[in-house]
Amino acid sequence: MATEPRPLQIQQLQAYLTQQYELLIQGKGDNEQQRERNFLSKAVAAHFLVVNAGVSKAEAVEASIDGGGDHGIDAVWISPTQVIWLVQSKYHHSGIGEPGLHEVGEFVRGVRDLLAGEFGRFNAALNAKRAALQRAMGDLYTVRVALAYTGTSLGDDRLDMFKDLLTDINAVQPERARFIRFGLNDFHDALMASRAEAVFTEEIELRNYGMVERPRRSFFGVMRVAELAALYRKHDNALVRANIRRYRGSSRVNEEMLGTLRGEPEHFVYFNNGVTLLCERITQVGNMPLNRSQGRFRLEGVSVINGAQTAGTVAREDLPDADLGRASVLVTCIEANPADDAEFGDRVTRYRNNQNAVLLQDFMALDDNQENWRRTLKASGITYIYKPSSVDPAPGDSVFTAQDAARFLALALSDKTCWPEALLLAAGSDGPASLWDTRADFKGQAVADPAQSAYKRLFPDHLTARRLWRVVQMGRLMRNTVEDDAAAMEAAAPEQADKELALANLAMHLVLLRAGALQDAATLRLTTPERGRISSDLDEIRRAVRAAYDAEDWGGELPVAVMRQAENLRRLKAKTMAALAAAQGQ
Repeated sequence: MATEPRPLQIQQLQAYLTQQYELLIQGKGDNEQQRERNFLSKAVAAHFLVVNAGVSKAEAVEASIDGGGDHGIDAVWISPTQVIWLVQSKYHHSGIGEPGLHEVGEFVRGVRDLLAGEFGRFNAALNAKRAALQRAMGDLYTVRVALAYTGTSLGDDRLDMFKDLLTDINAVQPERARFIRFGLNDFHDALMASRAEAVFTEEIELRNYGMVERPRRSFFGVMRVAELAALYRKHDNALVRANIRRYRGSSRVNEEMLGTLRGEPEHFVYFNNGVTLLCERITQVGNMPLNRSQGRFRLEGVSVINGAQTAGTVAREDLPDADLGRASVLVTCIEANPADDAEFGDRVTRYRNNQNAVLLQDFMALDDNQENWRRTLKASGITYIYKPSSVDPAPGDSVFTAQDAARFLALALSDKTCWPEALLLAAGSDGPASLWDTRADFKGQAVADPAQSAYKRLFPDHLTARRLWRVVQMGRLMRNTVEDDAAAMEAAAPEQADKELALANLAMHLVLLRAGALQDAATLRLTTPERGRISSDLDEIRRAVRAAYDAEDWGGELPVAVMRQAENLRRLKAKTMAALAAAQGQ
């Protein structure tokens, strides 16, 4: 019976803990596997303290008391503010499950004994901290009882043990103790947050500004272009993290901006659409003249949501300081804390950008899943680009774009009601629908449920980063094979080469259906045997598609024209699958 592959989250966390702590922690055990698991369990406790208690790695490692006589307590840390952290850590290699009931019971009893001052029941490692613990417990101390583990569930029976423990401790001193459950998803979120683009606070100056207090606090005025350029140079793409696009380099519009800045910098404020900044909090600082001729504003959690091309152009192009000094730009600052109303920020971003030349695919940046997939893959050294910029690396063995992904995910679609239309869009044929549409399906028909839209059929919420990257690898392998074969026969048989290219998407679609299990296999990268299987399947299925195509009378139409019709795709797929089934039955 096949076992489920380990979640990518546990694989990444294991690699990260090994990288960060292998020189600091020594695992114990009778064999290599025991030593590794013991090391990882200690590393889980240490990293929990780094993330939650704000200690250094060295301090977190020093907190360990793991070993015989620890009574279920694996780490003890006493903060300068008299917070006592008591941690039990459990490393689950599978990435699922929960600590054993007896393990939790031992931990709870150990916490009770420690707080009762029963130090004689503990090992030497804990007693080395006895004096510090007694000093803390003689003062106004608080306790954090933490269960740090690499599973994803925790039963009510275990939670009830912690609830009873906290009830007893807090009956003596209210609010003294808190329980913290920190599982695999929490560890992975912390790992991803460390790779997120920075959130920062900046101050800007607006001249001749106005304000709106309700329903959303906002300020608008004129800002010096030189100040905007300095902000972008300081923070680069982090300044436009909430924008649906990053700076894309030279374009006709950006060249026209440069022309204005070089020739008529004083007119830039009239010709440019301006910049919109979304902020978590806006505070007026310093002296504020009553006539609002100028004012300084502290912008917390600021991001450009409209005007990335303007900001990037003025910051990255070679412009004389004199020109930048004479130029100004209209700026709108809107206060909207995503913690209170994330939807409003998304709506501002969408509507502000609807007024400009923005591609439909740019709006995928509003889907939080895209950023989660990017961070998850980045942790394994894979670069996923869904917000293109002028400094992106070229697609390669470890780099791919959302455009690549959408085409190959469309080929992998198995839904009988829409797969032909998805294939046609993947082939780039003209039509009213789009692979990126969040309001219509593959046929261009409006949908009430966003989950039924073309975009969400390709990028559903349950799509994993591993599946995303593996489908792209499979698609690239097949596409490169077909293109290389077509190039080899181009000179001697150009018509055959054209036919091979025209039939390619249907053949790749059938391979992806046959190899469905490979899309969710255990490793992030395709293995050599997996690549061999895909190549073998592709050869077989291409022959079958070619034979089915040649057996039909297409009325003299060219292959590329035949394959642009959904009904022809259905007809040819049915005949190919019947031929493959017959061949397997022989």
